[in-house]
Amino acid sequence: MRHLFLCVAILSACLGSITVSQAQEDFAPAMEAYREGRFGEALKLAKPLAEKGNVAAQLMLGSIYNNGEGVAPDTDEAARWLAKAADQGDAGAQYALGMMHEYGGVSKPRPEEARRLFTAAANQGHLAAQAELGMMYAAGRGGPQDLPEAASWFGKAAAKGNANGQYYLGTLYASGRGMPEDLGEAARLFTLAADQGHPMANFQLGLMLQDGIGVTKNPAAAITRFRTAAERGVSGAQTSLGFAYLGGDGVEKNDTLAAKWFAEAAMRGDALAQDRLARLYFLGQGVTRDLTAALLWQTLAEEGGVTDETLKNAMEPEITPEIRAKVAEEIRKLEAGAGAPAP
Repeated sequence: MRHLFLCVAILSACLGSITVSQAQEDFAPAMEAYREGRFGEALKLAKPLAEKGNVAAQLMLGSIYNNGEGVAPDTDEAARWLAKAADQGDAGAQYALGMMHEYGGVSKPRPEEARRLFTAAANQGHLAAQAELGMMYAAGRGGPQDLPEAASWFGKAAAKGNANGQYYLGTLYASGRGMPEDLGEAARLFTLAADQGHPMANFQLGLMLQDGIGVTKNPAAAITRFRTAAERGVSGAQTSLGFAYLGGDGVEKNDTLAAKWFAEAAMRGDALAQDRLARLYFLGQGVTRDLTAALLWQTLAEEGGVTDETLKNAMEPEITPEIRAKVAEEIRKLEAGAGAPAP
């Protein structure tokens, strides 16, 4: 998933940084071949130009090698070409190379280099780089932690409509870190980011709407936000949807859908969802009763830190040695890297 994100970041930087002035007549054929998916031809045409210092061609080679477009993926070769463009001051290349150093897209990632590159791009007004730089200051990555500086960079990106900047600035307002706590402002920023489809912003806004924190309580609106985040794979939102369907909070009660969303979150390792799914399998609520599945999910939940003595004691009289053996085998498969069990 992280590699896919980097691929998209590199490609976006490449295409976004190629301006009319850069795409001179001699580069146009390479750009046309690239956009039509003729990557081998694009590489052949762009490489001589890149070697002569053409920034657009260097960006294209960075994308081709990073994404494995017509060649075997080679992130170090991609980084080499991006570095050439970054050294010429191209903000898109600085951002893309910073992403590779921050998220492990090169063989020897260096957080301090990522911070330097993000700073260079951010100072040119690159919004995504501003948000990333804010995260590095907030986490103390690549240098000292500085929450006010993080808030400043998040604010710059947020003011220009960057969803990550809006979301992370919202988290600082919500927690009172780096600035005074302001739940209303946090909700406003989460809304701006959520309306752009930001998954975590939708989840956090859903929690605020569910409990009336910083906004007027609105369980039905919370469901909409949870669903948007859940469909993007946010396990916390999936768990929240499961509880909402189980209790009929903001939505019509539906045990089957509760089980579905608990299962989605459980497979992503959410211990609370695993525990609730175990309960549903034990009771046969929303799913076919299955003691093996119940014990499996209860065991995984316990390993994840959620202890449910009530469920454990209720299950105990019905758990046979055969069931225990079957579950132990499933756990061994999981530990061997076979993936999450199917619900």
